[in-house]
Amino acid sequence: MWDDYSKNPENALEWQNNYMRFMFDLEDASGDGSIDIEEFTSVCSCYGLQAQECREAFQKMAGGQKEVNFEQFKSLWKQFFVSENPSEPGNFIFGKTKF
Repeated sequence: MWDDYSKNPENALEWQNNYMRFMFDLEDASGDGSIDIEEFTSVCSCYGLQAQECREAFQKMAGGQKEVNFEQFKSLWKQFFVSENPSEPGNFIFGKTKF
């Protein structure tokens, strides 16, 4: 199922889009429509990641911006599943910097 998604993310199943939306909403704790470094670090560190690694991942994911909005997150999400380049920004959406 994820293999099919990686080949054609435009035909995502409803639950895959719902999962993406859930993750964005979880990280957007303030509900302002964007994720900042503190929100991102708070969520990702709950998964057992070190706060410093989460901050580094956010910087890589956000490309130096202070926030990531939903449209940007959607693009990063697709990149996470389709990119074969480990340094692409989308590969940091779950807070890890080393794989």
